[in-house]
Amino acid sequence: MRPIIAVVLAVALALGIASAVDAGPKVKPAKPPKVKIHAKGDAFCPSAALVIGNVVIASGRCYTVYAMRDSRGTFLAFADPGYRIPPGQIVRLGTPAGAKLRGRIFYLVPVRPSVVIVPMNSVVLVGFRTEDFGPRLSLTLVGVPAPNVVVTFDVRL
Repeated sequence: MRPIIAVVLAVALALGIASAVDAGPKVKPAKPPKVKIHAKGDAFCPSAALVIGNVVIASGRCYTVYAMRDSRGTFLAFADPGYRIPPGQIVRLGTPAGAKLRGRIFYLVPVRPSVVIVPMNSVVLVGFRTEDFGPRLSLTLVGVPAPNVVVTFDVRL
């Protein structure tokens, strides 16, 4: 009987020591991205500065997001939310409404590769989905003729 008790105690002691020994650093599982859908004309208010190339979109204010195309290429235009065009309306840049809107654009972010989302020399409101991965924020256009138009920003706190 004593040998059985000794074996049971030895196994229990070994299990206790094994569970006390750390097998290595614990890794937190990755958090799923925060996803938000923005309809055409919804205000986009980044909580931190967004950086892509040499463009830095400041935080602390809200923007309306447009797709713009001119001779330089296709851009996402971050503009003053106080001036809006109706969703679905295409505004030509050479018209008075286009000139007024162009004067309210704060940032132009190039879309690479340049795709045809809007006719040449015009601007239109776009809907988009944001996915916040923490150090990166991905903005995917929805409801546009070209599928999978994605712009990924670095987030600066």
